[in-house]
Amino acid sequence: MTAADPTLERQAPLQLVLGLALLAPALLILTLVFLYPVLVVLLRSVTVPEPGFQNYVSLWSVPANILIIRKTFSVALWTTLACLVIAYPFAYYVSQLPKKTARLFLFLSLAPLFTAILARLYAWTVILGRRGVINETLMALGLIERPLDLLFTPFAVTVGMVHVLLPYMILVLYSVMVKIDGAMLEASRTLGAGAFQTFRRVFLPLSMRGVYAGSLLVFIVALGFFITPAVLAGGDHLTVAVYIEQQISTLRWGTASAMATILLVASIAIFLVFDHLFGTKTLLTGGTRK
Repeated sequence: MTAADPTLERQAPLQLVLGLALLAPALLILTLVFLYPVLVVLLRSVTVPEPGFQNYVSLWSVPANILIIRKTFSVALWTTLACLVIAYPFAYYVSQLPKKTARLFLFLSLAPLFTAILARLYAWTVILGRRGVINETLMALGLIERPLDLLFTPFAVTVGMVHVLLPYMILVLYSVMVKIDGAMLEASRTLGAGAFQTFRRVFLPLSMRGVYAGSLLVFIVALGFFITPAVLAGGDHLTVAVYIEQQISTLRWGTASAMATILLVASIAIFLVFDHLFGTKTLLTGGTRK
């Protein structure tokens, strides 16, 4: 056993101090813009209007509030599934293209991000309205006699959220698929597997970490959506974010903070479940769990 180098031992505390000094600005910003507001919300949920857990009790004792939470999770789930169903074949196709062509397709898939979100949402109100493009077309073809109620429904909210979140799912899936070694697919075909069998037994399992990561990202982001439900949902289909805004507008800070805390805890719990089942290292880098 060799003795430790005294020079390295003297440098270790200096490197630690230097590392903390370099991290200090980022930690300060993180504390001010994230940790402190979260702490304030947590404290208000149990101190306003008076100390105790009455805000949480009142939330869970009202069936309408439970229905809002269920609708929020339902819309987020359907949004995630729709994004996955649409994005997976697109990302698979793009990952097989030459790099220059793939970059063009990816740029086109990101086009919704270059448009103001309110402009996109109000465009959907025109498309889904009772006198919108869809209803007018169906009535002109004789498929329906009266306009369908498409706007101000959970369906409209899901459509609007898919429009916003689909590029994120595509990017996550593509980033995983493009790294899959083509030699493994070629080896499968060389051993006699057909195209479908190669996809099902080789490509699909290797792309699943992209499915997990994209689904987690889209679902958690969809839980906190505010503008899309506010524009497309109407007053009868509230989500948690819209409910929180309504409580704040009436200065019911305790109730709003309690609902925000529930949403925060739910998001953390979902992340921890994914981390336990698949592992954060597996989701982000493709490594295997130890």
